Amino acid sequence: MRTVSLAGAVALAAMLCACSASETDVRDTREPDAVGTVVSVEAGAGSFDVEFAPDAGYEYFDGTTFAFADGGALESATGEALTASDLAVGDHLEVWVESCAESFPVQCPDPVGRLVP
Repeated sequence: MRTVSLAGAVALAAMLCACSASETDVRDTREPDAVGTVVSVEAGAGSFDVEFAPDAGYEYFDGTTFAFADGGALESATGEALTASDLAVGDHLEVWVESCAESFPVQCPDPVGRLVP
């Protein structure tokens, strides 16, 4: 029979905590990187593009088109996964990104967002 040392158990617990922390939805942990209005929506295969007009204070994202992955990258205010057909021009969004290519407009891979009521 094999026994687990206290150090091994602590290391395992630390790894499990780190894994669960990395799965936390960024929408619940920090303020959005961009807030603005839907200008256009185009459905694609596995994702949909949302052209975005930023609110005052978020001009860095002027002209940006966010490509949201189907299946939860964009959600309603209540947490329901949205698709391109759920959006309309004029809808208000909050968007979170990890990094953006410094171009004009900026290009931000793998955004996540929330429709603001």
